[in-house]
Amino acid sequence: MKRTLLVSLVVSISCAMVPYALGDDEAACMDCHEPAEDWEGMSCDEIIVEARNPDNRRHKDNSALSDEQLEAIIANLLEE
Repeated sequence: MKRTLLVSLVVSISCAMVPYALGDDEAACMDCHEPAEDWEGMSCDEIIVEARNPDNRRHKDNSALSDEQLEAIIANLLEE
């Protein structure tokens, strides 16, 4: 019982923190990009490939993000 409660608590807290964890990454993208201009006509997959480009030093921090995290960030930015 205690273990189940502890696991449930940890999962709940982790899920609650996801928006805060992704929020800083979106702000970092917006420092340099204007989605309507920079990503016009590009699919989310194309943007991820460009975000993973090792030749762009500003994208170095993206290596710590999973493709799912990048996809969530980009999808949210494209909606705005």
